[in-house]
Amino acid sequence: MNAASGTNRWILVTGGARGIGLGLVTAFAKAGFEVVFTYKSSADSARQAEESMAAQGFSVSGHACDSTDEAAVQALSAQLLTQRGAPYAIVNNAGITRDSLMMNMSTEDWRSVIDTNLNSAFFITRAFTSSMLESGDGVVLQISSVAAHKGIAGQTNYSATKAALTALTRSLALELGRFNVRVNAIAPGYIATDMFDNIPEAQRKSIRNSVPLRRIGTVEDVASLALFLLDPSASYITGQTFVVDGGLTA
Repeated sequence: MNAASGTNRWILVTGGARGIGLGLVTAFAKAGFEVVFTYKSSADSARQAEESMAAQGFSVSGHACDSTDEAAVQALSAQLLTQRGAPYAIVNNAGITRDSLMMNMSTEDWRSVIDTNLNSAFFITRAFTSSMLESGDGVVLQISSVAAHKGIAGQTNYSATKAALTALTRSLALELGRFNVRVNAIAPGYIATDMFDNIPEAQRKSIRNSVPLRRIGTVEDVASLALFLLDPSASYITGQTFVVDGGLTA
């Protein structure tokens, strides 16, 4: 994909300092976009990402922002929209897990996952899409999960938020379609990130064997689909969720 098809093409990625988010930031920057990403607590990783991309000649900028904080999101949107104008795309990637069986789950763990995975997507999308409507062009991407399509014991909070993102995607696509703003979601399966690397090897082997393609996905697998969904060649695709899981939910 070549971002040169438009001027001032920039993308906002939430939770872009690590894992899938960082993979998306890297792919978008290498495709020619200016990329802005948010982070909450990964300041060192954010600085490393900025420096690494700058050394390669790419424009990447990290901003500390708790996207569960409505006021913080409003302040960030005011700053970025003034400086850069309407984004070409926003990617709601910020997410956490707080796993336990529901009978043992604390109210705090339930609420924190809903706040980070779902409420933050609402605050970010609402804050930035009005400018996209005025420009008559744009893309919203939600990073959902196979947990929205496949029951996973111990992840009732996480699964609920990811399923909600797929429903949000369908409804928002109906609202924004007449403004030529497309809304889609990507639902990754098991992806090789630092979080996956922390799983014991025996469990990782079992997970690999449960995937029909017999491998764990890479951040590039997710990023390549995201790039396609940003491309004008995908201009007739909206309201859809695309699963990237090696056949796990087949």
